[in-house]
Amino acid sequence: MRWPLALLVCALAALPGIASADPQVHTVADGQALGKIAKRYNVSIEAICNANGITRREKLRPGQKLLIPDPEDKDGSRAAEEQNVSAPVAQETPKPSGALQELDLPGSQRAFYYEPTGAGRLGMRPILVYLHARGGHPEEDCKRWASVARNLGWLVCPSGPAAYGNGRAWDNNWPSAHQVTMAAIQALRSRYGRRVQLWGNTLVGFSEGAYAAMNVGVREPRTFNRWLILAANTRYWGGPGLEALDTARERVRRVYLITGEHDEVVDGTRQVEAWLRKAHVTTRISIPKDMGHELLLDRKPFLYSQALRWLNGADLNKKRSEPADDSEKTASR
Repeated sequence: MRWPLALLVCALAALPGIASADPQVHTVADGQALGKIAKRYNVSIEAICNANGITRREKLRPGQKLLIPDPEDKDGSRAAEEQNVSAPVAQETPKPSGALQELDLPGSQRAFYYEPTGAGRLGMRPILVYLHARGGHPEEDCKRWASVARNLGWLVCPSGPAAYGNGRAWDNNWPSAHQVTMAAIQALRSRYGRRVQLWGNTLVGFSEGAYAAMNVGVREPRTFNRWLILAANTRYWGGPGLEALDTARERVRRVYLITGEHDEVVDGTRQVEAWLRKAHVTTRISIPKDMGHELLLDRKPFLYSQALRWLNGADLNKKRSEPADDSEKTASR
């Protein structure tokens, strides 16, 4: 009996050991996304991901080669097996947006963060980075800052590289703070895409974190053009820091300094204010009379929230601003 050609092809394809069509290779063009590629080849996004060991959220690069399974390979598993491609790494189940979350950074570093709250939270929002004091606890510090910072954008709290008692420290090494801070921003951007603003953000530092923030700020003035420095001191900059300030001053929009009147670095803070004003940086200083070398987020949340609102306010062309209370001295360019 003679079989029709179409039936013969179907019968042979069904036999064990007879493979379907070989997978194709697609070169990613600029701006192409997985959905568009999948539609072009009439396969599912899942099949392309499985065949190439990638995830749906992975950003494609122009020129990247993608294995396209044939339409009969519904989930791309056969193409992956034939090409010895590893399965994509399972994505961590996202935590609720109101929960404290964690970023794993290169070199076993960590950073904690909160997503923004309020209107527009799903659009592009700025970042507030807090650098803790020596012996600080970035996880707990992040929880304390959340109530005054999350309405302004992302709150990110990197962890210092060195152990100090039961906390963490920057070990008087601002380059390590610089590295972990920028790595945290990039990790957040990789996870959330364009919801994370890369330029024009706010940097906050207290005590040893103030030393780190002042040095990171002058070297990343485009990323951080607003600073809240708590317990600033002249020793935190020195010659190289002042030279960097001279280069960065055109990009730095506003700086707010807060130091208690009973803090031993208060005179240093006043000198830092003078340096900033000499560099024509719009600056405000608060010296609460009832405060020493401490962070009083629980007792004086308004002190910090008003500073953050001023830093992120729209009145950048305003020449002078009224002090918030009688313990504050204000100076601006």
